[in-house]
Amino acid sequence: MQEPNRDIFPTPAMLERFPNITPLLKNEAIEAAFNRHEALSVSGKRWFHRLGLVSMVLIGGSAIYTIAEALLFKGAGNPAISIAAAISAAIGIAAQIYTLAAKVKSKWLVNRFACERLRSIKFQAYSLAATARDEAELAQRTRQLTATEIAKLESELNMGISIFEAFVPEKCVSVPAPGAGPANPDITGEAMTAFRELRLIYQDRYAAAELHRLRENRRVFHSAADILYFSGACLVLLSLLAKIVPGLPISAWVDFLAISAFVLSISKTVLDSATLTEPSTARFVRYREDIAEVERRIEHGATLDMVVPQMERIALGELEEFCDASKSINYRL
Repeated sequence: MQEPNRDIFPTPAMLERFPNITPLLKNEAIEAAFNRHEALSVSGKRWFHRLGLVSMVLIGGSAIYTIAEALLFKGAGNPAISIAAAISAAIGIAAQIYTLAAKVKSKWLVNRFACERLRSIKFQAYSLAATARDEAELAQRTRQLTATEIAKLESELNMGISIFEAFVPEKCVSVPAPGAGPANPDITGEAMTAFRELRLIYQDRYAAAELHRLRENRRVFHSAADILYFSGACLVLLSLLAKIVPGLPISAWVDFLAISAFVLSISKTVLDSATLTEPSTARFVRYREDIAEVERRIEHGATLDMVVPQMERIALGELEEFCDASKSINYRL
């Protein structure tokens, strides 16, 4: 998993291992479309998160300075710093407005959607190996299926982000008519082994790696949230005690730190919303369980024309869950 998308771009060693299914492993039409959408997706995601984090830091920092100026400096703060804080807040707001106006999130998500659909189209072609007589027939039918499905996808992408609402995984799984047969056992055997390695095992490992990353992030963020909440609560208690217990030596710093702790807590909540930690964790757990069920079917004798559509419905179902969860992704405070 060190190099991403090895399922789309197999290594020379993989091509050498499976010489009879080269048309399935090396699908140039899929690779070209995938490269185009992947570049746009990566760029869009990078800009969305960078602009979002910048806006959070600038707006949050300006808010904390405003609190400090009111509670600590009593309006006697440095004018230059006040101007800098105001400019920072303006830049942060401008970054959020630009993100919305330029549809940065939509461009990222629509192109990510396209990439995953293309990945599925590539692996749907593996069902053709169930009845392919030779490599030439497999190549011809793979080209035909790929051209048809890519044309459908590009037409759908004209809808923009609204494609998420119209997306029905079941309608995007192609079940090609059986070939004339009889099936070539070399092609069938290689295709089943390659499908298990490049689709089932690869996706399971990807989901496991994402779960590990998300759980590590959640552990850190939950600890930070607990500390912020507990600190804020303690400081609020001290501030209240100062107001009801005469002579208690509590300064305005307590009020400032208490409010700052809660501002940071709100920022942390926004960050959680933007990273989808909780829904992604549940999604990947279910995904691994569903993949394991496909593996069990193969062990009990299921054939390519049975397991390929099942796995692609699962993969596209996971994509549908991502589409639904992505609606809550934002950096708006």
